[in-house]
Amino acid sequence: MSHKPYSNIHVVELGARTGASTCGRLLADLGATVYVIEARSASKPPKGKWRDRIAAVAGKESLLADPSNPDDIQALTELISACNVVVRSSDLDEDHWPASLYQAIADCPIVCDITAFGSTGPLAGRSSEEWELQALTGIMHTTGLPTEPPIPVGVPVVEMSSGLYAAAAISVALRVHAHSGIGQSIEIALYDVAINTLTTFVAPHYAGLQPRRLGNGHGMAVPWNAYNTSDGWILICTTNDAQWNRLKPLIGSAADREKYAALKLRLIYREEIDALMRDWTSTQTLDALEALLNQSGIPCGRIAAIDSLAQEPNLKFRGTVQQVADPVSGTTAKVCSAIYRFMGQSPSRVCIPEPDSGRAAAKALLLRPKPVSQPRTANVAAQALQGLRVIEIGQLTTAPLAARHLATLGAEVIKVEPPDGESARAWEPKRNGISHFFVVSNGEKRSISLDLQNADDRDYMSELIKDADILLENMKPGALARMGFGYERLQTLNPNLIYCAISGFGIHSAYPGRAAVDTVIQAMSGIMDTTRSRGTPVKAGISVADIAGGQTGLLLVLAALAWREQTGQGCAIDISMQDVGAWMTQYQWNGAQAQSNIPAFASSVGDACTHEQTRARELIQLHQDANGQSWEVFASPMRLSLTPARLGTLIGPTSRDRLRWRPRTH
Repeated sequence: MSHKPYSNIHVVELGARTGASTCGRLLADLGATVYVIEARSASKPPKGKWRDRIAAVAGKESLLADPSNPDDIQALTELISACNVVVRSSDLDEDHWPASLYQAIADCPIVCDITAFGSTGPLAGRSSEEWELQALTGIMHTTGLPTEPPIPVGVPVVEMSSGLYAAAAISVALRVHAHSGIGQSIEIALYDVAINTLTTFVAPHYAGLQPRRLGNGHGMAVPWNAYNTSDGWILICTTNDAQWNRLKPLIGSAADREKYAALKLRLIYREEIDALMRDWTSTQTLDALEALLNQSGIPCGRIAAIDSLAQEPNLKFRGTVQQVADPVSGTTAKVCSAIYRFMGQSPSRVCIPEPDSGRAAAKALLLRPKPVSQPRTANVAAQALQGLRVIEIGQLTTAPLAARHLATLGAEVIKVEPPDGESARAWEPKRNGISHFFVVSNGEKRSISLDLQNADDRDYMSELIKDADILLENMKPGALARMGFGYERLQTLNPNLIYCAISGFGIHSAYPGRAAVDTVIQAMSGIMDTTRSRGTPVKAGISVADIAGGQTGLLLVLAALAWREQTGQGCAIDISMQDVGAWMTQYQWNGAQAQSNIPAFASSVGDACTHEQTRARELIQLHQDANGQSWEVFASPMRLSLTPARLGTLIGPTSRDRLRWRPRTH
């Protein structure tokens, strides 16, 4: 990729929230020039993103501004009028700018406001910080050891997830603006985003169960936990019966019992199986057990410390952590590389700007033609992604999440499943034999069952690919190539195809072909090191790495669409969930002051699902599948004023008949 997708885009980042900073950095990594506005005199104590200036400004242009300084106001007003996007956080920003500046913001083609609760509902306009939001939305209640009080996730998962959704929504708005000349406003509420993370808990809640803390366990899979070896902790996580059948011979005859044969039975005997696992792992060394499990294709991993992430073999191999000069402190600081790789590219060097060092670049921008937009009252004829065709070969959360959001924005998604269906179809609880988790995770798609070892099915798959725009998958690296669909083959079939591979450790990896799941990534990216219950590392209750990996896939295919329109070429995207997990810990890399006031309350998942704010914003909605069965599913947290996300008929059984692409409409 000779240039980046958003090299012609200019952004003003006014918001003080970590989510605003995250959004700005993501857009900067994709080529946008992002002007981050710094106060001439910092607030005491610092708030939001300014608790860590290094992470807040890395990769951006810095401008100093004071609301009481007329020259600063004029310069900032002129800059906003020359930019394409403004990113705000109106509930946390206390700067009292004059009306002329707010008018310039309103006139900008795309304005994204990232707030705690959005503009509607009983909590609208109220400001709230990360841990309070985790407590209010059930995230904290599901995190921690079962015998101990709940704890917040140690990384700002809600803020950073909001930044990912904001960048994706801005990408959608930029696409609409490029096609129609019409700008729009975007609302991202951290509360909405947090409710959307409850994927693995919402199904049990609506089945009449009470989701609870499981420490390092998983509510829908067994065995899945942290186990002690003779010389350290290891995470072992199985998601299906096939992995259990490979694990049984390693454990011994005690595991080979009929009552453990099926996943739904193993959920009943969770404690027994965990005891079996502990008895077995305690006799093994960490190195020997990790090697044995990797050889058998069982997801596993050890817990990485924040202080040593730069030395973790795969993060070091991929250049995820950079050491750069901090011009303010005069010391060397750690910054995160971009959380994506376009195939064959190395990460770009990231710099920390001096305060106000972007002044010359801002003045130069004023000499260029200003962006032109039609009034926001103009009609947009179609959904933002209408006419796009997406193939998803996904399982569980990551690729399904990205494809689900593309579908709500108008894309046609065909999900390709193996002959016996995606493994999540077996996850309890079920309604009329159908997994609620599977429906929540997939939303509006059509699905077909294919055996890609079969020549006829491969030929049909080739025909689908020829007319597709995007192929999303989260198989183990190399699995698709072994079925005859490596990237060279994909390029031959469709040179314009955008291929996005999401995996635990990336295609370009020190761990080629290694299996991974969310908890393993939380352990190996430092997230668990930041989240401790009485000193014991604990995973986040929500599937934070899976969700962020899927969001990253969503953002990058949207950016790749922009790049394809500029160049006429497709591309390949390599996403490592471990990179994304490490990226979420970056606010703890340089000794920044963390939030310390742990909330005294923690709402349950049930309370969060039925909260008046959840109801007022219609965050959980009833929709039907093709058979007329109703399901509680999530509304999109991306609220675009003119091209909103919409959810139609939900996914049903896999088709045995050949599906055909619908005629393109624009």
